[in-house]
Amino acid sequence: MTSTTAAKRPAMVTFIAALIWVIAIFNVGFGVLMVLSPIGENPTVLNAAGGLTIEISTMYLLLNGLLSIVLGLIYVTISKMILIGSRSAQVVIQALAVINIIFGFMRLPYGWVPIALNVIALLIVSTSKANAWFRTAE
Repeated sequence: MTSTTAAKRPAMVTFIAALIWVIAIFNVGFGVLMVLSPIGENPTVLNAAGGLTIEISTMYLLLNGLLSIVLGLIYVTISKMILIGSRSAQVVIQALAVINIIFGFMRLPYGWVPIALNVIALLIVSTSKANAWFRTAE
């Protein structure tokens, strides 16, 4: 017997989808800024010693800007998949969270915040309510 009642999306799943939208907007916006930044003079940064300034190359800015825009568009797609309850969205989020946790350990001591946020996201999308939601699109 099949159920005709529609599953209700858990609030935390909606929160994750909204958070991914914010991240997507940030990535697209930052990517556009990076693509536009070579107009005029290229930006410069101080090296680790603090005395020598290094100019960021145009190719680096364009490539990273385009990749950031593409990543933002991928995040938009994942967020839409979350909102419709796609099982593959859950798997993608879990895989990305584990990858980000691993890279967070490589960036210690600055990696603690990304590690904590990705562990929280991993726990949220792995709850029983979230699992039930992600089975609705099958």
